[in-house]
Amino acid sequence: MRAFRAEELVAELFQQLGYRVQREEAISGARIDIVATKDERSVLVEVVSTSLSRNILNKLRADAARLQSVISIGDGKEAVIAVVAPLSPAAKEWSESQFHVSVWDIDMLLSKAAPFANLRKQFEDLTSLGSRRPAKADTDLGGDLIRELEDHIREKSTRTPSQYEDLCQRVFTYVFDPTLYGFKRQAHTSDGANRYDFICRIRSGNQFWDNLRADFRTKAVLFECKNYDEKITADQVYSTERYLFAGALRTVCFLISRLGPDDGCIRAAQGAMRESGKLILLLSNQDLIELIKLKSDDGGPEDFLDEKIWNFVISLPR
Repeated sequence: MRAFRAEELVAELFQQLGYRVQREEAISGARIDIVATKDERSVLVEVVSTSLSRNILNKLRADAARLQSVISIGDGKEAVIAVVAPLSPAAKEWSESQFHVSVWDIDMLLSKAAPFANLRKQFEDLTSLGSRRPAKADTDLGGDLIRELEDHIREKSTRTPSQYEDLCQRVFTYVFDPTLYGFKRQAHTSDGANRYDFICRIRSGNQFWDNLRADFRTKAVLFECKNYDEKITADQVYSTERYLFAGALRTVCFLISRLGPDDGCIRAAQGAMRESGKLILLLSNQDLIELIKLKSDDGGPEDFLDEKIWNFVISLPR
């Protein structure tokens, strides 16, 4: 019922704005929630609410693909996804850049509904914005972590390797606790030959992490943190790859660095995946900042990582 009500309110908003509205229209085989027409301009609208999908960003991706398949057929059409649910500014910006559609978040919907007081109140009642705001202490911690990461980008190696490892671990604990747990620093293999920066276990119950465990047959995630002034190279992948092997159910590593990888590093990570099925996901300080910003959106950080892994997999050369 919440999803249906959200769609009703968005349709009413377009009507109040002077559009002619059609609901549940089939266009070129795709069913669109709302088609709004005004002055020979058509706006194709998909409506997202929390009741339609626990993970808003997954729903955004699916709706964007549907809209883009229709928009490419003819001119004079605009694609809009109306999110009648809380969505952080970072998630909105990321969604628009990733999915190439206009995202009307709840703040924009409320702004457009401002001249129509009763309609605006109905949006507010439906979304219950106050109950979804993150706690101030939690927001402050995220802001502190972002400032540390940004300072590190600007000021190069102002941290020791150990301090950088600590910062990266604090980020992943903040964003993914309690799904990622049991973090252990400076872990050694039993023969003492190899040491990785830190490692953690994966708690079951989260779809993204459950899929990661199943797809790569891993029981843990390794983390290697490279506190380098420049982009990391293929050598860092080769040194990391030796920690991973399927027999120990240890096949996934997040390789984190201040500025991210160079092209040779990316090719080396692709080789590890193609030749032995090892996932070495290359992340930068900026990627960690995006994870923190997306934390307030249900499933947002997982969607960010899922998109990174998907783009990595589909770009693998033969």
